[in-house]
Amino acid sequence: MMSSNTSALPLNELVAWDGNVRKTVGADTALAELAASIAAHGLLQSLVVRKTRKGKYAVVAGGRRLAALQSLAEAGRIAADHPVPCHLIANDIDAAEIGLAENAVRENMHPADEFEAFRDLIEKGLAVDDIAARFGVTPRVVEQRLKLARVSPAIIRAFREGALNLAQVMAFAVSDGHEAQERVLENLSHYNDDPVDIRDALTEDEIAASDRRVKFVTLKAYEKAGGAVRRDLFAEGDFGIFILDSAILDQLVTKKLARTAKQVASEGWKWVEIRSRYEWSEWNACERAYMQAPPLPALEQAELDALTAEYNAICDLEGELTDGQSARQDEISARIEEVENREHAWLPETLAIAGAVVSVGNDGQADVTRGLIRPADKPAKTAKARTAAAVTETVEAATGPLPAPLIESLTAQHSAAIAASLADNASLALVALVHTVALQSCYSGRSRDTCLQVTSSPKSLRGTESSLAAEVMTRHRTSWSDRLPGDPACLWAWCCEQTQHRLLELLAYCMACSVNAVQAKADGPGGERLAHADDLAAALKVNMREWFKPTAENYFTKISRAGILEALKDGKGAIAPAWTTARKSDLACIAERELANTGWLPLLLRRAG
Repeated sequence: MMSSNTSALPLNELVAWDGNVRKTVGADTALAELAASIAAHGLLQSLVVRKTRKGKYAVVAGGRRLAALQSLAEAGRIAADHPVPCHLIANDIDAAEIGLAENAVRENMHPADEFEAFRDLIEKGLAVDDIAARFGVTPRVVEQRLKLARVSPAIIRAFREGALNLAQVMAFAVSDGHEAQERVLENLSHYNDDPVDIRDALTEDEIAASDRRVKFVTLKAYEKAGGAVRRDLFAEGDFGIFILDSAILDQLVTKKLARTAKQVASEGWKWVEIRSRYEWSEWNACERAYMQAPPLPALEQAELDALTAEYNAICDLEGELTDGQSARQDEISARIEEVENREHAWLPETLAIAGAVVSVGNDGQADVTRGLIRPADKPAKTAKARTAAAVTETVEAATGPLPAPLIESLTAQHSAAIAASLADNASLALVALVHTVALQSCYSGRSRDTCLQVTSSPKSLRGTESSLAAEVMTRHRTSWSDRLPGDPACLWAWCCEQTQHRLLELLAYCMACSVNAVQAKADGPGGERLAHADDLAAALKVNMREWFKPTAENYFTKISRAGILEALKDGKGAIAPAWTTARKSDLACIAERELANTGWLPLLLRRAG
């Protein structure tokens, strides 16, 4: 049994003992809190000391308490010789054993006890700032502990029993409703017990400040308009702030969109409508028109006709062309390109029947979808137009079916364009993923054949290497290669640290890599996978005119002369006599040049155009 006596010793006679058993770095991280507690409540536990040969007293147990007392003396809050209650032990007692015993047998307060103790102080009338000062913590820390103390008793009980950890309790504190907390707790399993899942379950019907609508009007404008918010004390940034008045938010969104809609209406559209989100399903019955090059002035059109006639005349010459003739041909080509290279615009006849939808995009900015023609506004086709449409629909049919390799090549361009568009649309990638998984999980007997090959390796972009879509996908791949951990074993930990927004961006890229809308030789044109690809392309508003330009190399040299002439007739409205006698290789180059700025596409790609 230890022999000791208790007495009050002057602080300036106490020194730290160099044999203290506490060696772990970080033991003094809460020294300020301890000093504040001693200043407010006094020293609640005596120090254990032994006398040194120099007449001082070495503190065998209580080194942190000594350091806290010394910091208070240095700050002038207590006297240098402040009396300190101490247990004095004999020199023949093993001091290391005494220090170890004091630390080993002491049981730390359970965090739940600490939360409830802070709550009791508040209920007794102490202010948050006063409690923070007494315990050497910030007011936010006090508010966090109070928030944790006020979760459902069932949550606290599970925490005490070890069924929940502190991070999970903090997630439950996102909601003030005990009933909702207990409902989530009751349904908790190892599949959904991550703090992120708990927060999502408790806030699924709430609007976070990270919502695109809030980004659009700004949180500052919402609060200035009188909108109330609720803040999650344990989350950072906009993901921890929730909008409590959706009516005010909707009013602000509508008002701001109206300003953009007014500007868009001044462009001359037949109608302009406002939506908080553009839902493609609402407008998929509409035909989509695009900007076109306006008709040339009469003088420029006459010049173009003359240049075209001269160019064709040179092409019709027999034998090899002279240097002068070749040079003139180049001059004509350059001038034709200069004349035809005019800025595209919305034609008056399009503005007269089409409209625009102003909405909030996924990036929180105003988004305008122009050129929508409602079914009722589609002009009745004249006999001439019906004839032209019939010609268009039978371009390939008139010259026989396209070669299987060409079909595969064209649909590979379509597939790459869908992928490149999907990689930039995280929200629609989520829709596509849920749709694909739901088909497999919820519909017995239903075909699982979709264009998203989510269970396989990324699909090759072979045959589209030089296209804009391949360039976009390469840029995404490089960006993610720089961000993702080099070791696949570290990917799970990396994913757990990311925000939901970052994970959605990665999901969009991964879903984009899985797209397979290629019609291979063994595929029929009416397969479910290709039909799903068309649906996905429509939802993404993929316009193949933006992704694919038919050239001699990628299209015209791969079809018959008759097919090239039909394409020229379809795209230009008429065929120059000289074209009918041109060699196929020359005719392919003529078609590339003549159709370059018309927006003409092979029929196979028009379903996505």
